[in-house]
Amino acid sequence: MTPLTEARSRLSEIVDEVASTGSTIEISRHGRPVAVVMSYEEYESLLETLNILADDATMDAIAEAEREIASGNLVDLD
Repeated sequence: MTPLTEARSRLSEIVDEVASTGSTIEISRHGRPVAVVMSYEEYESLLETLNILADDATMDAIAEAEREIASGNLVDLD
């Protein structure tokens, strides 16, 4: 976790790091987490995942597919 004062002085470096590595950096104030810096690509991916998880129809379809896989109900594409 990176203290806010350090993050402020290293913001450009932090942005370069998350953009190039896909990592996230947690920012703290008074020892408590208050923010996260992540690449825009990771942010978009997170939003997409949250949208999928919030969509009941999609989640029902995923659950049904998992049940079919577990029961061996598979289609050979070869």
